[in-house]
Amino acid sequence: MGVNISLNTNASSVAMELMAAAQDMKTTATVRALNKMGQQVITAIPKGMRQVGYKLKAADVKKGLRLRRASPSELRVVITASGRPLPLIRYGARQTLKGVSVDVLNGRKVIAHAFISTMPSGHQGVFVREDGGRHKKVMRDGKARWTQLPIRELFGPAIPDGVANAQVQETLATLVQEKFPALLEHESAWLARSKGR
Repeated sequence: MGVNISLNTNASSVAMELMAAAQDMKTTATVRALNKMGQQVITAIPKGMRQVGYKLKAADVKKGLRLRRASPSELRVVITASGRPLPLIRYGARQTLKGVSVDVLNGRKVIAHAFISTMPSGHQGVFVREDGGRHKKVMRDGKARWTQLPIRELFGPAIPDGVANAQVQETLATLVQEKFPALLEHESAWLARSKGR
């Protein structure tokens, strides 16, 4: 007596599922690598700005940066720099006998007749007296003093100015070219290992 065995296969369906799974894994690896690259760029921006002469603290620069993370539906990271010109006090301002010394672009320089002062609100800044100002008697710490008003606060470059600098852009582009392929390879290998467990 013979036995007939019938084998039916859905090889094409299995192949499609495997391809879809591989594509999902590739997309996940790309998203993870892009987001890690974005974080590295955020970290690199303050250093790049300092190298070309924007002598700002990393924390001050990062306050002006926003990272929009990649997702499976949008395989890109967007870093946005925003903000107004920064108070000149943040550029390493120091009071001297001749004015205020600041370290912005092209080295430290002195702004003649400028002075560092703290406002009643607690805000500290670098100021100059406006032309044609008038002397006025004011009480400060229980003592009468003469001051010339009005005064005007001085500002330095904004964060977007530094990020848009050609040398900074070149540094960031080089970083991405050098680091992203390795990040993508690492994430792909990690996902392949985790799927095999």
